[in-house]
Amino acid sequence: MDTVQPVVSDDLRVIMCLQFDHRAPVAEVAAFKNVLMGCPHVVSCCDLHGSFDFMLEVTLPDLKSYNEKLEGIKGPLAALVSRYETNFVCNRLVKVAKADSDRVVWVPCQDGVKRVDCSFVDKVTAEGDYMRVHADGHSWLVHLTMGDMMAKLGSEAFVQLHRSTIVRTAFIDRLVHEGRLWTARLNDGSVERIARSHLAEVMTRLRTSSSTERRGSSNDERVVDAPFMLIEKPLQQRS
Repeated sequence: MDTVQPVVSDDLRVIMCLQFDHRAPVAEVAAFKNVLMGCPHVVSCCDLHGSFDFMLEVTLPDLKSYNEKLEGIKGPLAALVSRYETNFVCNRLVKVAKADSDRVVWVPCQDGVKRVDCSFVDKVTAEGDYMRVHADGHSWLVHLTMGDMMAKLGSEAFVQLHRSTIVRTAFIDRLVHEGRLWTARLNDGSVERIARSHLAEVMTRLRTSSSTERRGSSNDERVVDAPFMLIEKPLQQRS
């Protein structure tokens, strides 16, 4: 079954619909359409039957660039077009095939969106109302909630460390316990804090046992049996 995936682009997307003056010379209208279709900022064009005769989708970095481009074609617009309307795209809906065994995230790219297999995602971090997806040394911002992102990634291979970070369990190099703070050291060298409310889940997901504890000094020191995951406590300074 197909699903609809909302995607927000970083650039400015503009949809412009044109109605040509029926008195305008056909050759000049055709030449103007060719100029529009040849513009590098134009993503797609199509002829229409109805209220308008022609539609184009334009991608630009910002509103200032849009106004500059519009100023550049005001002559042909005045001479050949009797009416035009513009709309700014705020959210693109992409139809994708749904498959339980095929987990993917659609991320923005220069000419639209591209597919990133969830098995290549290393971690996801929250940035305001957006999620930054990190994969293979690259990152992209997508407009999803943390809950939606976790549902996409699946709990089989990913774990949430705290309210703003999700990581692939295989991307965790070790856990470090210092005082009351637990952190996860990742394969890229970064360190992420583990919230106390998520610690039990993280331990369970990493198939570790926290039942063995040892108190050998004035500092609370916990030794956790970890068959495949190194969990360490930093060395304490001795006086």
